[in-house]
Amino acid sequence: MDAGVTESGLNVTLTIRLLMHGKEVGSIIGKKGESVKRIREESGARINISEGNCPERIITLTGPTNAIFKAFAMIIDKLEKIQQSHDQQHGGQQAPGHPEAGGAGHPVRLPDWERRV
Repeated sequence: MDAGVTESGLNVTLTIRLLMHGKEVGSIIGKKGESVKRIREESGARINISEGNCPERIITLTGPTNAIFKAFAMIIDKLEKIQQSHDQQHGGQQAPGHPEAGGAGHPVRLPDWERRV
């Protein structure tokens, strides 16, 4: 087998950076870092979160393609659960400027990455 090629395809290392509001990053980190630790372990991706000294923070995902997709899907799933909880508490109203709101507050449907992992 050629170097850089695995049975499941190319062995490519990727880096994806997500720009998020600081409030949202806290839920990704979880209490004592438990949530981000679980995402790291289950996905196999390296996850780095920038310092919290500004309103927006960068989450950097690095690793093989499948690990990146898995980590990204887990983060999106976590954010969707938070949104559902928020909607239940506030009667389904979406906050202006919420990350899942598109232009003029229209919802944006995110791709179903879990099917590809």
